[in-house]
Amino acid sequence: MPFYCIHCRSEIDPKFKACPYCGEQITDFLRRYLETPIDGKYQILSRLGVGGMGEVYKVLHIHLNAIRVIKLMRSNIAADPGAHERFLREARLATKINHPNVASLYDFSTLDDGSRYMVWEYIEGINLHELIETRGPLSPRYAAKLAGDALLGLEAVHRAGIVHRDISPENIMIARDDDGEEHVKIIDLGIAKQWGEEGSAKTQTGMFVGKWKYCSPEHLGMLDPGDRIDGRADLYSFGIVLYEMLTGVPPFQADTPHQYLVLHSSERPRALREVNPAATASPELEALLFRALEKDRRNRFASARDFARALLELLPTLDDTRGAPPPLPAAVEVTMEPTRVAATTMKTLALMKTIEIATPEPTPLPAVPPPPPAARKSRALLVIGAALVIALVGGGIAMYVGRASARQARQDRPDGLKPVLQTAATVIPAAAPGRVAVNAFPWGEITAVKNLASGQLEPVEHAVTPAPVDLAPGRYEITLSNPSFAAPITKVVDVRPGEDQTLNVHFSDPEAAKLPALQ
Repeated sequence: MPFYCIHCRSEIDPKFKACPYCGEQITDFLRRYLETPIDGKYQILSRLGVGGMGEVYKVLHIHLNAIRVIKLMRSNIAADPGAHERFLREARLATKINHPNVASLYDFSTLDDGSRYMVWEYIEGINLHELIETRGPLSPRYAAKLAGDALLGLEAVHRAGIVHRDISPENIMIARDDDGEEHVKIIDLGIAKQWGEEGSAKTQTGMFVGKWKYCSPEHLGMLDPGDRIDGRADLYSFGIVLYEMLTGVPPFQADTPHQYLVLHSSERPRALREVNPAATASPELEALLFRALEKDRRNRFASARDFARALLELLPTLDDTRGAPPPLPAAVEVTMEPTRVAATTMKTLALMKTIEIATPEPTPLPAVPPPPPAARKSRALLVIGAALVIALVGGGIAMYVGRASARQARQDRPDGLKPVLQTAATVIPAAAPGRVAVNAFPWGEITAVKNLASGQLEPVEHAVTPAPVDLAPGRYEITLSNPSFAAPITKVVDVRPGEDQTLNVHFSDPEAAKLPALQ
């Protein structure tokens, strides 16, 4: 039976680790169940994500003709008692919640190879991060409406005695029903815990789970002796989300966990119009937002319902005009990311522009009489001759590079087939660097990047994940360390010109990882 790539639908050899046409990863689970229904009832339609812990698929329940989402934990991960317990706990907690603003769990089971999976409600829509990224800041009225619905869902989570602990734009989905009405859904209880559950106390001793950008002071262990995290920690995280909805950026931005620790523990967020002068939120809405962002949880709203009620009461008075995206810092090159192929050219133009602005007005030179006609003719001939030489040399170089690139493309094809014809507009220069987005769970420091071809170590500044690393094309060995774990982890990546890829590293249970000490 032929095997087809789940992404581009090209017929490929199932033994490949990745599709040679689009690069989509091919896992053992996919090889087994792409054509065979999971548990005899779930037919895979597409893959929504893949990571170190498992995979997420959009599936069809073939008996009910209903779309679902399967969240799979790989067999080798499921064999770990701690990982299995967290996965099972997520399923058990989800069964305690039944609310239209929270994604529903339908099934939980174990496959023959030991893999465990959960079946969730499929939500046709986008998450809040994607919405902000495509639209920019939302209007105050629209943001308050979405926030009110999400908070009602969060109230249901809290009433079940659960702290979500990972409230972020990525975990808030926006969908439309058959009538076109929008609905907000909270998803992902992967690191949620019940109030008072054993393990919550670990956080107060310096353990951390969640996303640094959206974590509360309590998540970072800032609790009085004997206190435990409760739902007010989620309200702080949601305050950061609402701030981002209104301005287009979160209140705190940092490069390392140390910096986030300082910001969340002691820095007050800046006023909305200070971050984005085009923000249209009213002072009353800003006051509600800043109450949610109080460092002392006793000064926040007592519950998600109180927060939602305050927003909905304010809703009729709010402006329906959304603000413009926030201004970029002066050092940011606006065109660098959208035109990665021409990054060198754009940097050169930006540098030229900077020099042009910074250069003082030149002193006028004395007038020079025009050359005689013979001299002008001689100079014209010299200019034409020089232009012809440059054109010939440039054409020769372009021809050589083109042939070399074609030869390399033929050699790089793992299946030996002829390379797909590329137009001049899609050809990426061989010298263009590639980018590796390095992520570590719970976090890690990049301690070495080694070029396996030359054996040389690449210069790497102090980088704490998540961290992007730009490298020349080639094969590299990347080593990450975490002081909470004795052994570093080394991974090998193939960097291709002009391409982005993600490297995910999993150290161990995040609840066993201590927060890095401040320096």
